[in-house]
Amino acid sequence: ELTYEPIRTPLVHDGVTFDNHFAITRPPFIDGEFKYGEEYKEQRLPITVSKTNHAPVGFPVMWDSLSSSLLQSGIDLSNLQYRFNIAQNNAAFSVDIIFPRYEFEPVVGDIHSMRARIYDSHDMTFKRHISFGLYRYWCSNGCSSVKEQLIVESKHTTWSDPEKLGAVVANFPARLEAEAESYQTMVDTKVTREQAMEYIRHNLATYRKGSSRKLSVNEKMVEESARIYNMYENLGETGYRLYNTLTHIATHVEGRENTDLVRKQARIEQQIQANIDTPAFKELVGLAA
Repeated sequence: ELTYEPIRTPLVHDGVTFDNHFAITRPPFIDGEFKYGEEYKEQRLPITVSKTNHAPVGFPVMWDSLSSSLLQSGIDLSNLQYRFNIAQNNAAFSVDIIFPRYEFEPVVGDIHSMRARIYDSHDMTFKRHISFGLYRYWCSNGCSSVKEQLIVESKHTTWSDPEKLGAVVANFPARLEAEAESYQTMVDTKVTREQAMEYIRHNLATYRKGSSRKLSVNEKMVEESARIYNMYENLGETGYRLYNTLTHIATHVEGRENTDLVRKQARIEQQIQANIDTPAFKELVGLAA
């Protein structure tokens, strides 16, 4: 599904060619292969319209470079687990890579592994990037970072040198140890249910409608957050429970039929990470500097 080379041609609409604008399309998949010939032009699927400086590179180019980087990093790649999530028209995707050889137990009995999440797109939805974090087995949460910013980004048209990227990635397991240590701090910090729900109400569920200055509250989101909070009753009234409630929201994304879950999840993840990065959250859960 993702192995095609995107086709870039001058943008033509109703017989008019638009200067410095290009149509990015996906070749049709026929009889087990992608067809690139001009005879299949009418069957190409639109991805996006771009300007001159956007020339998408096939996903396999990025994937091969990433694979080389991981090999050169020297980290243990045994028994890797892959979980792909592909967007509409195969124009974007995300993939989680779980590294079972790197286990962390920030709280007794609460096992995590190192996880890499990769985003890439041909339609400029995402800036190509890799983020590393912890994956909680009990609830399948991909945990947002509370201390270490383990993200590697690049322009979409280029990719980091595998040797350089490998050298960066090689340091991530040790840095995740520091990330795991911060979890115990959140476990030891009391955050009542009322405080947790108040934080979610004001920081996640409050929004402005259009250009209105009036703030509104998404009560459905507050109700759903309370339901998720109840799932983590075993964690007590702690900062760690609030943290897991937020990362659950970011990880377990659902939608109606035809919802583009890749893009929706990326949007919600960014929102949750932005909240976790705020001084208000860090102070509440005991992580303020």
